[in-house]
Amino acid sequence: MLFRGVRGARSALKRVMPLALYHLMRKGWRRARRLLPLALAARAYGGVPGRIHNEDYMLASPAQEDLQRYVAVGLSAMANIEAALHAAGREWVDVTACLDFACGYGRVLRRLAQRIPPAQITACDVDRQAVRFCAAEFGAEPLFSHADFRAVTFPRRYDLIWVGSLFTHLPIARGRDLLAVLAETTAPAGLLIFTTQGESCLDRLASYGPEFAGLEPAFRGGVAGQGAYFAPYRGGEGLGIAIHRRDYLRQFIQAQFAPALRLVHFVPAGWDDHQDVWAWQNIA
Repeated sequence: MLFRGVRGARSALKRVMPLALYHLMRKGWRRARRLLPLALAARAYGGVPGRIHNEDYMLASPAQEDLQRYVAVGLSAMANIEAALHAAGREWVDVTACLDFACGYGRVLRRLAQRIPPAQITACDVDRQAVRFCAAEFGAEPLFSHADFRAVTFPRRYDLIWVGSLFTHLPIARGRDLLAVLAETTAPAGLLIFTTQGESCLDRLASYGPEFAGLEPAFRGGVAGQGAYFAPYRGGEGLGIAIHRRDYLRQFIQAQFAPALRLVHFVPAGWDDHQDVWAWQNIA
């Protein structure tokens, strides 16, 4: 009830408060929540490995249908990762170092930890509390990310890198910067797997927020003419919604990183019937 009540109150406040004031209040809440002991900040749910943190916004509510969706999205990620490994001629035993970049509170990482020794998984995110939670709850190695991706010091190169729903929220130029960093961080024969929002997402812009409903002509024109388009969230601190055309992104990566990276697996709307899934193997 506390979980549902706190989120419900915040949602109601966001609707009636000036946006700047709401974000100021939320920053205060974020500072205060760090004082909570882990035993009070997370709870166990049947059928979910490990506890779910109360600030894990990938779980919309503790209602059964939302919990089932949380589980299904994590399992969908794992199915895509396994398919990519198979396409590349790799097995789970070949993964001695795994990076979950933008791990959040572990919606996918908790599943990875069932297939890979947790100590071989690096949990990386700009949200330091989320990283600490993944380290404490699942035994992953913590690594704090940075707004400047070049400033992140990776301890090693990785056989498997998973980036779920991050390029979907980055300005196009920042997404290119991140691709360059992660390409360098992928070990020989390793896989870089990430998701993007493809052209099918042009039909669901309103579901991303009311600020995007009126931007459909701009998105369609930008994606058709430039290959990709980004629009920021209101008060979103540099994040927003990005949509990439498949042929544009494939050609960009091949031009920038070939022959080192080879596309071994692609599924349109393959993650949760929503985001495109890309798997590139380092064959250098």
